[in-house]
Amino acid sequence: MFEHERALNEFVVDYLERLVRDLDETDLDFQPFDGFNPPRWILGHLAINNDYALRILGDRFQCPKEWHRSFARGTPSTSRPLVVPSKDMLIEGIRVGFRQVCKLTEAADLETMRRPHNVPFLKETSIKTVGQVISHLMTTHLATHVGQMSAWRRATQRSPVSLGRETP
Repeated sequence: MFEHERALNEFVVDYLERLVRDLDETDLDFQPFDGFNPPRWILGHLAINNDYALRILGDRFQCPKEWHRSFARGTPSTSRPLVVPSKDMLIEGIRVGFRQVCKLTEAADLETMRRPHNVPFLKETSIKTVGQVISHLMTTHLATHVGQMSAWRRATQRSPVSLGRETP
C-alpha cells in the first residue's frame, strides 16, 4: 500500500531541494508580488503538513508549535513568522517528516485507510477516505506547493532546475 505515493513523494521532495538549493536566507521572505507565497512560508507549510499525515497515521506532531501557528493553512504568508526557521531547518523538517510518513504507510491498516476522512475543508471534494487524504498530502498537496516554488523562481528571474538526480 502507498508504494506509488512513496516513490512520487521522494521524486517531488528531491525536486524541491533543487529548487531551493541556491536560495540564501534573505531570499526566503521575498514576495515578488502581492499574494505570492514566499519560500519560507511554502517550506514551513510543507513541513507542518507532514504532521497532519503523521497524526492520521497514529503518530505525533514533529514540528514546533510555532511553525504550526506561522505556516498553517489560512495563515497570511505576508506576515513575519513567529519564529524564523532557517532553510536547512525547514528542509530537514520536510525530509524527516516525510520519511516518517513513508515508514508508517508501509504498515497502514487497509480498513482504516478505507474509512471516511474527517477533514472539513476536503469534505466537498473527490477525496473521500483517510487513505486518499494521506495520498494527497504525500503527492498532490506537496506538488502544488513545489509548483509555487518553481513559479517563485521564475518570477524572481532565476533559472529553472533539472528534475533528475545529478551525476558526478
